[in-house]
Amino acid sequence: MSVDKTIWHLVGEIHKGNAIWGRLYNKDNGLTFWTIENASTLIPEGFHPCKKDYYHRGDYETFEIIVEDRDRLLFHAANYASELEGCIAPGKSRGETEDGRLAVWDSKTAFNEFMETLEGEDSFLIIIKDATRNETE
Repeated sequence: MSVDKTIWHLVGEIHKGNAIWGRLYNKDNGLTFWTIENASTLIPEGFHPCKKDYYHRGDYETFEIIVEDRDRLLFHAANYASELEGCIAPGKSRGETEDGRLAVWDSKTAFNEFMETLEGEDSFLIIIKDATRNETE
């Protein structure tokens, strides 16, 4: 691992139903985004390399989170955990739907801002910590 590689942090904060709300942030540039993940397909805690890839369903460039024995864990725009299969969706804000589901809002805007910070980079590192694993419901 290169010492000068960009590092992003993801902390899972709130678990409700099949969704996990988290916070994606970069200490170097000060950017923070809310995130949503599907609780049934969470990425394991730890350090994970991310490499440039392509999200075919959305037809845009993204990054894949490299996790042993898993494939196509991407960053992409989405509002609800049900739209994710192990992927991470950033949002500008977060809230609940009328039926109580967790969601992130303005995901496409947040995703584009996230990608702009990585312009010219082919890879970065993400450190994932899931604070919800210690919660009791």
